[in-house]
Amino acid sequence: MTGLLELSLVLNTELVQREYEEEEVKIVYIGQNMKVFLEDGYIELIKGSEYTLPRWLAKYLAEKGLAKISEAPIEENIVARLQFNESRSKGQLKFEKLQGYFYTRIKEQIIETIKTLFKEISDISRVQQVLQSYSRMESMTRELYRTRLSKILNILTSEVSPEILSNLSEEEKQLYHSLKTVIDTYNSRVFDFREKR
Repeated sequence: MTGLLELSLVLNTELVQREYEEEEVKIVYIGQNMKVFLEDGYIELIKGSEYTLPRWLAKYLAEKGLAKISEAPIEENIVARLQFNESRSKGQLKFEKLQGYFYTRIKEQIIETIKTLFKEISDISRVQQVLQSYSRMESMTRELYRTRLSKILNILTSEVSPEILSNLSEEEKQLYHSLKTVIDTYNSRVFDFREKR
């Protein structure tokens, strides 16, 4: 039974990752004019123009030096503010608003920055400074997640308004709905007092 539940949760996290990659982001195309095929057909990319493309394609074009993604990075001070506000409202049914795939974006941002740093190691003190910053950011993000997870676990057995759920990140929404389904299914089986035939 535990194995099936674990498999289900692994598949859920893979689904979140796929949805993240399909999320549309804005880019500025800086390469030579070209056509690309998307599920709706071909679109022509013209140098200097802005487009909204699936994240996977935007990342591919950015890696090839053909586009710049217009999405602002999540800064350390933003994570610090969110973590502070969440810890202050620990016992309340209140969540700070997290946009989109918040945790996935931070994870990807840290990984990409570290990869870039090690390709361009010229100033060791700069590398150490950035690594310390991202280490603090990772620590604060984990603490933010633990605080919010505690709140999510507290609301699982009660009805909550859509407004509260709208402040969850996409990853948290998926976790909430998965856990809620497990608990509701389990409760319906445990408290099914009808005679089995």
